[in-house]
Amino acid sequence: MLSFIVVMCGCVSVETFNRQLRTPKSVKALRSDVDFVHHKLEKLHPSLYRYISKQELDRKFDSLKTSIASPMTSNEFFFRISPVVASVRQGHTRIFPLTRRLTKQEMVKARKNGASPVMKLHLGWVDHRLYLLKTTASDSTLKPGSEILSLDSITPQQLFAKYAPTFASDGFNTTFHDRLFNKKFASYFYYETGVRDSVLCKVSNGGVVRSVWLKPPERQKKKQEKPLSSPSDAEKQKKRVFEHQKKVQGYDALTGEFSKNLRFMGQDSSVAVLTVKDFVKGKYKRFYADNFRKIDSVQTRALVLDLRDNTGGDLSDIQCLYSYLAENNFRFVKPAVVTSKTSLWHDDYFNASSPSQFALRVLGTPGWLVYNTFTTLITHKKADGRYYFYYPPIWQKHPKANRFKGKVYVLINGCSFSASSIISANLKGSGRAIFVGEETGGAYNGCVAGQMPSFTLPGSKLKMSFGLLEVVTPYVFNPDGRGVMPDVPVVPTLDDRLKSTDPELKWVMDNLDKQGK
Repeated sequence: MLSFIVVMCGCVSVETFNRQLRTPKSVKALRSDVDFVHHKLEKLHPSLYRYISKQELDRKFDSLKTSIASPMTSNEFFFRISPVVASVRQGHTRIFPLTRRLTKQEMVKARKNGASPVMKLHLGWVDHRLYLLKTTASDSTLKPGSEILSLDSITPQQLFAKYAPTFASDGFNTTFHDRLFNKKFASYFYYETGVRDSVLCKVSNGGVVRSVWLKPPERQKKKQEKPLSSPSDAEKQKKRVFEHQKKVQGYDALTGEFSKNLRFMGQDSSVAVLTVKDFVKGKYKRFYADNFRKIDSVQTRALVLDLRDNTGGDLSDIQCLYSYLAENNFRFVKPAVVTSKTSLWHDDYFNASSPSQFALRVLGTPGWLVYNTFTTLITHKKADGRYYFYYPPIWQKHPKANRFKGKVYVLINGCSFSASSIISANLKGSGRAIFVGEETGGAYNGCVAGQMPSFTLPGSKLKMSFGLLEVVTPYVFNPDGRGVMPDVPVVPTLDDRLKSTDPELKWVMDNLDKQGK
C-alpha cells in the first residue's frame, strides 16, 4: 500500500510540476524571489563582495526587482535573475533552470533509445564556432572537422549568447566560459528542446552545406541462441577485474572512460601520466596507494598530472593526492571562513527528491543534529570579526613514505576548476610542479564551496546553490581573481583536436628529452 501511494504521488507530482512550469508567475511572487535570493546570499555567502562591491550588487538586485512588470514563467525569470547572481563572479554560486519531468512511459522510452544523439557527438567550441571532432552517431557520412551550423534550427552561437551570462568563473578568469560551454553544450540543447529521438543537424564541410538527421544507433536484436556453455573461468576473471577497476578508478558509463587512470611513456616507463578527470568517482585512497607504489617500483623519473577539463570534487581526494607529491609537511588549506557559528546548519539535508528519501532522512535526524552541533563547537570568531571553521583538512599532514620525488608537470586548462584549482595552487605555490596549458577556471586564491546546499525559490521553484565555506590555500597570488597561470602557455588548435594530438603533453615529452640529452 505504501509503495502504491508513493507511485501515485510521483505521477501526480510530475503532472503538477510540468503544468506549473508553463504557468506564468505573478509579479509579486517573482519580486519576492529576488528578495529571497538576495537575502540568502547576504546571510550565508562568506565571500559575497570579493569581486563586486555591496553597492553595485544591491543596485543590480534593486534594478532587477523594479524591471519585473509583468508575469513570466519560471525559466523566463531564470534568464533575468541568473546574470545578477553570476555577477558575484563565484563559479559555485549559480541558479539552475527547470526542465520538464518525464512520465513513466517517457522514461521507459528514453531508456530504450539510450542517450540523445547530441550526447554522442564529440564537439569542439573553437573561435566561437562548433566543430565535430568525432562521432558515434548513426550517420556515418558526418566527417570530423565539419562545422555544426545548427541543431533543430538552433545555432550554437544562439545557445552561447543565451546561456553564457547565466554562469560565472571564479573572479576575472577568461578561459572558463568557452571550455564549460563546450562541456555542457548537450545539456543546454536539452534545456531548449527536451528529450529528442532524432535531431536535424545542419553542417558545413569544405564549403558544402547539408542537413542530416541524427538518430540513436539501431539496436541489434539479440539472437536467441541456446546457451552452449557457461562462461569460462578466464571470462569470469576478466569481468571481475573490470568491475573492480570501475569501483577503484571510477567509471563514466556514457563515455566508457575511467575517472582516474595511470599510463607510462618513454623508455623503461620513465614518464608516468596520471589522468584525473574528476575528484568524485572511485576509491581514491586505494587508487593512489596502488599506483604510486607502482610508480615507485619502476623508478619513474617524471610524473605528468593531467587535470584538464577536471571540474573538481572532494577536498579529501585532492589532499590525499597531494600527500604523494609534497616534499615537506604541509597544511593543505587554511581554516574556512563562514558567516556565523550556525551557518553550516543551513544545508539541504531535508531537501529530499522523493517521499521515501525524506522518510529516511527523518530517521537520520539525530546524527544530523550531532554533526551540526559539532560544527558549531569548532567554529570560532577571530579578532578580525570573521568566523572560521576549523575542519580536519587544516590539520598538518605528512608526505607519504613512498611519495614521488621526481619532476612533476601539471596539465591545466580553463575547465580545471574548484578542487583542480586548489591542488594546482598548492603545487604552484610550493614550487613543486611546472604547469603547461592555459589559465585555470578556478581562482588561485581559493573558492567558496565545501558544503553546497540547494535552495528552492518559493515563487518560481528555481534552484539556487552556493558554497557555505570559503576554501583558501596557504598561498596567495596577485592580482586577486585570476586562476593558476601556466608556466608554459599551450592551447590546442582545431587541427590538434581533429588529429587527436596532444600539444601540452608533447611539450612535456620534448622538454624531458632535451634534459635527458
